[in-house]
Amino acid sequence: MGGIEAGMIQIAGLLPQLLQITPRVLTQEPMSKHTSFGVGGPADFFVTVQNRDELERLWQLTQRYNIPFFILGGGTNLVVRDGGIRGLIIKLGGEFTSIRVEDNIIHAGAGCLLSKVVNIAAKNGLSGLEFAAGIPGTIGGAIVGNAGTGMEYIGDRVNQVGVLSPNGNFEVLSRNIVEFSYRNSNLRKYIVINVELLLTKRDFLCIINTINSILKKRQNAQPKERGAGSIFKNPEGSSAWKLIEDAGLKGMRMGGAYISSMHANFILADKGAKADDVIGLIEYIQERVKKDYGVELVAEVRVVGGN
Repeated sequence: MGGIEAGMIQIAGLLPQLLQITPRVLTQEPMSKHTSFGVGGPADFFVTVQNRDELERLWQLTQRYNIPFFILGGGTNLVVRDGGIRGLIIKLGGEFTSIRVEDNIIHAGAGCLLSKVVNIAAKNGLSGLEFAAGIPGTIGGAIVGNAGTGMEYIGDRVNQVGVLSPNGNFEVLSRNIVEFSYRNSNLRKYIVINVELLLTKRDFLCIINTINSILKKRQNAQPKERGAGSIFKNPEGSSAWKLIEDAGLKGMRMGGAYISSMHANFILADKGAKADDVIGLIEYIQERVKKDYGVELVAEVRVVGGN
């Protein structure tokens, strides 16, 4: 959603300018508090924006002084390196977490939790998001990464997306402009601020029964310990979990990180684990599967920051 390159930079005098935009500024904020893995070093600055004006002014500041920045969603698909993140972390709050229902359309701010959007849809008898029950993170992150199950994807329900473009303009992108693919989209160059989802009317009890069934399947198949969901994309014609399991890696540990014994495509982290443990295990799995099967596993999780 936003771009950042790790590097040893000094940002002198930035704090007073940030505080002129918003009082919600944290310095040297541990990113372990903001990721589902619970790992990661500090961010130079962590800012929560409440509205478009704050976001626009913050974006202009990053452009004026060439400050690296990163838009944080739910932190559920992210590994921050132990050295932390130079520059600015921006989290969308306030108006970016609002939801409004209009007939069979849901208007949701990008900072809203996906689980909340699913629940609001169900309460209003709107179907089409049941598959997303139990998927963590924000709706903005889900849209950018085209979250889904292999059978259904969030992109299938998108009508339009509101963004802050790379040139600093607020724009609305219609569905025919947005390109979705497996676990990806062409929205990564934008800052997604809201989304409009087109759903269908359905009996409330039918929706709830479907959601409960999906949640039960997830609970029975996926571990509950600290992690980030599926680590690798499924290669064409195969399953990442099966390749990892067939390679004999299920349950393998590296420091405070280990491969789930329940689902081989889940890496979990003990309390006190380091980002290096998680990243090292990801890289080892990739090397081993490539060596044994000639398949290059592509990580779904993003790794950002410095050592």
